[in-house]
Amino acid sequence: MIKKINNQKYFLENQRFYNRLFEDGDHYGVKEYWHGWAGNFHRYRIKVLRNVFVNTLKCQKETRILDIGSNVSVFGELFISDDCPKITALEISTTVIEKAKKISPHIKFIAGDAENPYLEGKWDILFAGEIIEHLSHPQKALSNWSNLLKQGGYLVISTPNRHFSRKTKEHISLLTIKETKEMLGKLDIKIVKIIGIDLFIPFFDRLFNAIAKYIPKSSPMCDIIFQTKMKSTFKLPWLARNIIYVARKS
Repeated sequence: MIKKINNQKYFLENQRFYNRLFEDGDHYGVKEYWHGWAGNFHRYRIKVLRNVFVNTLKCQKETRILDIGSNVSVFGELFISDDCPKITALEISTTVIEKAKKISPHIKFIAGDAENPYLEGKWDILFAGEIIEHLSHPQKALSNWSNLLKQGGYLVISTPNRHFSRKTKEHISLLTIKETKEMLGKLDIKIVKIIGIDLFIPFFDRLFNAIAKYIPKSSPMCDIIFQTKMKSTFKLPWLARNIIYVARKS
């Protein structure tokens, strides 16, 4: 189960983060559908990831984390600046990096290719959030990422479940749980935890998106319904739209 985090300081820092994030344009439709599917998926995913990094992996300020294909980096939301681990965020877009540096000045952003990250050093944890599905050669990427992990280090991946997704110009390497296990197994990386997020019911999502958008008073009800749907596959990842893998390098 996910532990509740009652931390006023964390809330205020997170609130400031969203204010900065939404200054120029919407972030994947999250703002427009804050009480719809996109907003609820984003908030629930953040809650799950914070539980993984804080409670499962026990991250401390000295923990070295590499955020591959970071965009503006989820760690700006997961940790307040005072207790943030040592984050290096690799992002291919310099435009995004300039924006990200303003949002999270305590995170080190560098430009680079997620599939072929030419970096020196070893990290305690490597996080690949919603990136592997964008890469042409996922097995090659995983091999390169493994080389950047310390022995006993952890790889955390979040990605759509191929059974409930379709290929697009951006999502070119969708994977199943079985395929992901096989690819990691070739690198002596063992999955220790799999978490599912959201039950795939597209008609339901469209319906309650519309209700939340056009009937503002229904927002609290829509949030409860979406959050319940998000957590329904927590222990049933093979039925989930999105999956989080926590794996350890032998």
